[in-house]
Order: sequence, then C-alpha cells, then structure tokens
Amino acid sequence: MAHAQVPRLHGYGVLWDTGARCYRVRNETTGEWLLDTTSGDRARYSSFNDAFSAWRCFEVHHRPGEQ
Repeated sequence: MAHAQVPRLHGYGVLWDTGARCYRVRNETTGEWLLDTTSGDRARYSSFNDAFSAWRCFEVHHRPGEQ
C-alpha cells in the first residue's frame, strides 16, 4: 500500500469504535459517516480490510499520487 493511500486513523477514514468493538468509515472531505443501507445506522466492519475497501469507495477524492 502506497503511503498516500494509508487511511488516517484520527477520527477520519477508518476508525476503530471501542464502544461498539468494530471499525467505522468516515469521509475525510465531508465528515459524513458511511451508513448501513438497510438500517440507516453507521456501517460496522469487523475486519480492517473490509472497512478499508469500503473507505476507498466512499472517499472518492483523489489523494496525492493517485489518478
């Protein structure tokens, strides 16, 4: 994974929610949380890789070094 593609873990990008014991995904540009399409609650991920993949789709602006 290139340095420019690493999600920020300080409240943006992929974040570990200690209370819910899961990963959450947040858009770095708008501050919007990725929501579950069926319940409307914040989406939950037990795997960092799944959360990171969702973040890459949700966070659509280009980061340095990406095309």
